[in-house]
Amino acid sequence: MNYRYEIKVPISQYNEIIFFNWFLSLRNIKVHNPPREINNIYFDNLNFSSAQNNIDGISERAKFRVRWYEQDSILSSCNIELKIKDGRLNRKITIPTKLNHKEILSKDFLDLIKDNLCKIDYNHRELCSQKFLPIIQNNYYRTYYLHKDVRMTYDTSVKYKNLKIKSINDWNSDNLNVLEIKFNKKQLNQAQELISRIPFVPKRHSKYLRGLSYCKMAVYV
Repeated sequence: MNYRYEIKVPISQYNEIIFFNWFLSLRNIKVHNPPREINNIYFDNLNFSSAQNNIDGISERAKFRVRWYEQDSILSSCNIELKIKDGRLNRKITIPTKLNHKEILSKDFLDLIKDNLCKIDYNHRELCSQKFLPIIQNNYYRTYYLHKDVRMTYDTSVKYKNLKIKSINDWNSDNLNVLEIKFNKKQLNQAQELISRIPFVPKRHSKYLRGLSYCKMAVYV
């Protein structure tokens, strides 16, 4: 199982100058992948269990999302992802589809994954017996970097849309950008050295919960 650490650092847009001054001071950093726009649809059950487990700080939890990488106007094929958290470690199971996000939203979610249950471990297979609904769509622009062997991503222009109430079609823009540091156990020392130099405090951060808050379905700071 390819677990990794993901350390998140929310950064107010008002502090971008501080962030970029720090970023430009780094040595041994390079662009890792071309930048791209990312789209996600987060699914939850009728009780909002994924959201509640996160708010309660449940260390072992999982959530489903659908992800695609082109702009909203381009109907590209999506991946279904099961994001699994075990303490401070994370991993994801990816199920490729040939469907665009509009086709996925028109189908029953459990029907979409039933042919791929073999990819989901037994600890999380009970999720597949629940009724899942699309709750939040989000969109952001991601840049990719590599500092020595440690991966970094920086997400900007984050926005959210309420999918639970179909009559609401407005996007809600977030005032936070997000730096993520991603590394495995072998890279722990390198990552700790990098994190210790960041002029902001790493903290728990969930785009799903931020989206619920911006769409007035939850309170999350």
